[in-house]
Formats: sequence, structure tokens, C-alpha cells
Amino acid sequence: MKNCWISKISLNFPTIPICFLLTIFFLNVQLFSDGTANRHAVAGRVMTQDGQPTKHVKVTLVKQEGSTVGKQILDYDGTFNFDLLVPGKYLLTIERKNFASIGRPIEIRNYPKPKTIILDIRLKGNEGASIREIVKDYGANASTRRKEKPSGKISRPAGVAFLNSSKEIAKGNREKAIEYLKYAIKAKPDFFEAYYNLGVQYQALKQWENAIQAYLKAIELREKTAKPNFNLGVILHEQGKLDQAIERYQKALDYDASFAEAYQSLGEAYFQKNQLYMAEQFLETATRLAPVGSKPAFGLLVKIQILNKDPEQAQYYLNQFLMHHPNEPIADQLQQEISTIPVKNP
Repeated sequence: MKNCWISKISLNFPTIPICFLLTIFFLNVQLFSDGTANRHAVAGRVMTQDGQPTKHVKVTLVKQEGSTVGKQILDYDGTFNFDLLVPGKYLLTIERKNFASIGRPIEIRNYPKPKTIILDIRLKGNEGASIREIVKDYGANASTRRKEKPSGKISRPAGVAFLNSSKEIAKGNREKAIEYLKYAIKAKPDFFEAYYNLGVQYQALKQWENAIQAYLKAIELREKTAKPNFNLGVILHEQGKLDQAIERYQKALDYDASFAEAYQSLGEAYFQKNQLYMAEQFLETATRLAPVGSKPAFGLLVKIQILNKDPEQAQYYLNQFLMHHPNEPIADQLQQEISTIPVKNP
């Protein structure tokens, strides 16, 4: 025992009851767990429009009240990660020379276990709001949708025809509305609203190619607009062209970061592609932006957790679903599916 350093040290300390040591040990474990169990992360990749990773990008995460959580200068693969985040509202800003600045609002909820929110961000042209303007707008009202600016001066014949088309739409006479819209466009060839409404009428009649051409013309007249891009995505989605649909939904979000329907449709498309992790991020955002109008998103979020065999997370989303849609018939079926998930041994 002469060379036993443990015995020498132990002789210099008073005897401590083992029950006290165990209490301290478990208390420390509990304190540590409580301090990290509700910590989450935001991660993702910044790429060019053609999907190539980029570098020299400044990514900043700020809280809604304006304090900075962290800044990162991205390396060659364009990936970023902010961890140990508590529940709350944040804004992620992206800056790179010769590209438009981007701002993405994020809400981290009080999830039952740590969660990483994944973002896929594409850089776009060099015209757009500055970071200062983005942060200012977010602080003022992060959920306000951009309003489309009306077309320029409209001649009387174009205006009357457009008004008549609106009356026919209200009556459900889509074919007649199309006639008036065509006349309005003839009188004013750069009539954005007429082209957009023409696309809507063709889409309702399932005349896909005519609708696509009308939306493309509307986008040509006003490139930075969300709704025509979103509706184009819906048509492509309907046709099973998921990758093209995703591209259009992303463009819609480039011009309106609070477009809940676009997030929901993106989630549905990724769900169909069996990319469940990506689907979950977009569906989650849709339910945050429009909880009452995102019924399909809630259902898919529960389905994703059932497929992931995670009953706790599935129950969390089902509870959120029922909070906003208390009498939804599908809830009983989802609850039954959750109950069949095998419980993992601790």
C-alpha cells in the first residue's frame, strides 16, 4: 500500500456517507440535464441558385429583441450551425458580396427534446434590402406579408374589362372571366394583375399549360413576386414534377418569407420525396406562421414522427394539432397509430 496514491489521499479526507455522495451525484446530473434538455440548434447550408456551396458568407443569428446570438463566416462547404439555443424567436441573416442580403425568421418552440432546425438557403441576385432594413422590418413585424404594388396607369377600357372579369369570377363564370381578362390584356399588354388572374382561372379549370403561360408572363412583368411563383409550383406539384415545384416554392419564399402556404407545400413535396427531415422543417414553419390554416402540415408532422418511431414527438405535434383543430376526425386515427409505436427501453 506504500505506493498506492489513492490510499494516501483517502487518508487525508474525513469519511463521507455513501448516500450523501450519491445524492450529490444525481443532483448534479439532474441540474446538468435540466440546463441542456431544452437547448436546440439552427443549422444549414448556403448555396448559389444552381445548388453549389459557397464561401465568404457572413451568417448572423439575432434574437427578436435585437441582441446577437452569434456570427459565422462560412468556409468552402457553406455550412453553418448555431447550437445551445433556448426557445424563442430569432432572425437569421445572410450576407455575401455581389448577392442580395437574406433574412429568415425562425421560431424555436419548447420541444420535448433537443431539436435541430435545418435551413436550405439559396443566394439570389444583387438587388434587395440591406441587412439593416431586414432587421428593422423583422423587429417591426416579422410576420407581415409583402404587398404587391399595383400596375401603373390603367386605361379605361382595360380597367372596365378587369372589373367585369372580377364580377364574373364572383359569379363562378370562369370562362366569361377569361374573355374579359384577355380583353384587358389586349388593352394593356403589361397588365400584371390581369395575367395573374388569368392564370388563376385557367388553373381552376385545370388547363395547366394555359395557366403556366399566364403565370410566366406575370413573372416576366414583375419578377420579384411570390404568388405567381407559388401557383406555378402548385401546378408542377400536381403534375408530379417535384423538383421543379420545390424550385418555384423556394422562389416564392425569396420574395415573401412569411408565405405559410409555400412552407406547407414545400414540406409536402419533401415528404413525397421521402426527405422527412427537410419536410419536418418546412411543415413546422407553416404551423408557426398559420396554425389555423395549416391543418395538412400538422397531420404530416405527426405522420413523420410515426415513421421515425418517435411517440413522444408525435404526441407533441398531435397535441398542437388538437389545440388549433379540436374536433378534427383524423386525430383519433393518428392517436391510434401513435399507440402502436413500440416503446424504446431506457
